[in-house]
Amino acid sequence: MKKHRTRKRFRDEDGQAMVEFALILPIFLLILCGILDFGWMFFNQLALNNICREGARYAVVSTEENDTNGIIRHIENFIEDSYPMDDIVVTVTYSKPLDPLNGDVIVTAEREFTYLTPVISTVTGQPSRTLSAQVVMKVES
Repeated sequence: MKKHRTRKRFRDEDGQAMVEFALILPIFLLILCGILDFGWMFFNQLALNNICREGARYAVVSTEENDTNGIIRHIENFIEDSYPMDDIVVTVTYSKPLDPLNGDVIVTAEREFTYLTPVISTVTGQPSRTLSAQVVMKVES
């Protein structure tokens, strides 16, 4: 007889797990989408940092004086080999444009970043944002 009462008690709670799951699922999905979006944004920011660093390093050790087109070509080749990104805007400037061998090289990269999931864009109200990175290195003459 005791087993019968225990079975009846479990029958009364059959839908409890489904209700708890339905209450937790939106919170779980929000956290999961946030992790995905922030991870993707962090990867893109690190990629921009690496692109700027590679361009500045190439500019510092390059033998051509003030060859910004060559530096940008090198950065484009680096992007093709390393990162699947096409919409990156790269600018190369020198702190002393008339005497680039005695100044700094400044490499800046920008990219329009769109979120993977609609969760963060719904929270922030913006479907995308601009990521940017800048590296300054002393030119070795």
